[in-house]
Amino acid sequence: MIDTHAHLTDERLVSQIEAVLARASEAGVDKILVPATGLLDGKKAIELADKYEVIWAMVGVHPESVSEKGFHGSRGGTRDEFARNDVEELVRRSNKVVGIGEIGLDFYYDKEKRSKELQMRVFQEQLELAVKMNVPVVIHMREAEAEMTEILSQLDVLPKGQFHCWAGGDDLLKLVLEKGFYVSFCGNITYKSAENLRNLAKLVPLDRLLLETDSPYLAPEGRRGSLNEPANVKIIAEYIAKLLDVSPETLINQTTENAKCLFFGG
Repeated sequence: MIDTHAHLTDERLVSQIEAVLARASEAGVDKILVPATGLLDGKKAIELADKYEVIWAMVGVHPESVSEKGFHGSRGGTRDEFARNDVEELVRRSNKVVGIGEIGLDFYYDKEKRSKELQMRVFQEQLELAVKMNVPVVIHMREAEAEMTEILSQLDVLPKGQFHCWAGGDDLLKLVLEKGFYVSFCGNITYKSAENLRNLAKLVPLDRLLLETDSPYLAPEGRRGSLNEPANVKIIAEYIAKLLDVSPETLINQTTENAKCLFFGG
């Protein structure tokens, strides 16, 4: 299995990284992709990836790291330099970097959307950089369906990529699939209140589905209240397999091939 999204730079996980990786290996996880929430976090992800064979890094600026003063963790410069220069430099820093992420739009904590213009510009810059560098993106979207639809519909060229921890409706899901993106669901798909997520998962073709944990967040049912970690991707895989009425082996084999195709060139 490949856990395509685990924040192993989180201090709660990195402080016990050897044990976390051992449990992941025992569960059958042989690759873990670590996304970045900002520039400093991207550097930490690269350090982990360079140290551990099982870990691969992504770099980028998360929408919650965008502020009116620029990007948290930047070394300075104008706003326009951040995405184009800093992220590009990090992508080139190591051959263990497999994409740009996580990037996207999020107005959950910004109900009045004061950061809308900046978030959309930063997101679009990073999409364009991914096209230029021919690398995939990992996209975060929360309470920004109209804005996400606008960007996906207006750009002539989009990179390949993944919408992680799906949080949108069926119309956006249809558009995302039409644009060629892969989709993944987290442990919250197992929650009793998540019937809508389960219905949406059934709309995703098996050859466009990926597995992820979003560790240390959203531990699956039965582990709620505890720290989520990559080993739990097996629980999510078995749950989604049952939901889609396929064998766990079929789902695991297909999602592994999907992840290899997207992030490792097949």
